[in-house]
Amino acid sequence: MNGKTNVTVSGGNDSLGGIIPLNPPTAFVVTAGNAECSLTWTDPVDKYATPVGEEAHESQQLVSLWDHTVLVRKTGSQPTGPQDGTIVISSSVRNQYQSTTYIDAGLINDTAYHYGIFAYNTDGVASDGVFTSATPKAGMSLGNLAVGTVVKTPINGNTKEFIVVHQGKPDSMYDDSCNGTWLLLKDIYAMRSWDSSDNNYKNSDIHSYLNGTFLNLFDSGIKNAIKQVKIPYMNGTGSDGSVASGANGLSCKIFLLSGYEVGWIDDSAFLPRDGAKLSYFSSGTSEAANDKRRAIYKPYEVKFYNWWLRTPYTNSSDRIWNVRGDGNCVYSDHNTSLGVRPALVLPSDILVDDGLNIIA
Repeated sequence: MNGKTNVTVSGGNDSLGGIIPLNPPTAFVVTAGNAECSLTWTDPVDKYATPVGEEAHESQQLVSLWDHTVLVRKTGSQPTGPQDGTIVISSSVRNQYQSTTYIDAGLINDTAYHYGIFAYNTDGVASDGVFTSATPKAGMSLGNLAVGTVVKTPINGNTKEFIVVHQGKPDSMYDDSCNGTWLLLKDIYAMRSWDSSDNNYKNSDIHSYLNGTFLNLFDSGIKNAIKQVKIPYMNGTGSDGSVASGANGLSCKIFLLSGYEVGWIDDSAFLPRDGAKLSYFSSGTSEAANDKRRAIYKPYEVKFYNWWLRTPYTNSSDRIWNVRGDGNCVYSDHNTSLGVRPALVLPSDILVDDGLNIIA
């Protein structure tokens, strides 16, 4: 499975002749790629014999000083210590790979690699190890795909196509959780009403459906990989709510796009700014811009059909903006049955194979 893996800590390293080892490194993360693994970690701080209740670190209280950190790789089983396996790197720059990724390249795809990491002090004593593993697989990362690329994954056992509509965080109004590869279902998946009561998206039937019934239609690997994001949204109904963004955005895994995200930018038309234009779409309502928004619902004879957005019409508590069959904008009552095109964000290091099938 591609992605970040669980980490374990192994104890049992006793101090040597009274010399005290450091605490092990933390935040050890490995992500599998194509014939490589990407790793990050945080080196431990120096250890002081500071009495309980004291915050100052006096030099005479220093008992263990960090010197370097060793990364060990092994196949077949987890390393038992810093000498068991291949030493991949010995880093003497503290936290060099805390935010900058170390790439362990030249690996064999479909082979499980086990990693151990150990911090050494200036006395040459190693800390306990922290361990994790990953299996590289052939393919290209989602983050390297051009916007507009169509990728595939099963939904309820049937392969469905998703369009890459954006790479990265769209705008400063988005929470950092939104940083990834944005995917939009190419075709309309189903026809559903938006809600039975009003145009409050957070409490809507369609929001519950997307993050319950629809989410559970994905295979477990993809379902677990989909990011929990906080998206900008109108908190409340269109007539009495206000836009919440950033860390106050709506937490979800599956969501509808907003009017601004599909390129409608008009604050005077009862259209709240609950997002920013995604790279795939064009601003305005020209024929070229509208073509990017049109979507097919195959069971219907009509080739293109209306599909819901999450954006309420701000002069009403009943109406919601949606994309018309011709790609232009329109609003409809909450209990109207229209198309659903789910959107989601995946980590950019998830891989696709040569056929653009998502590997997870």
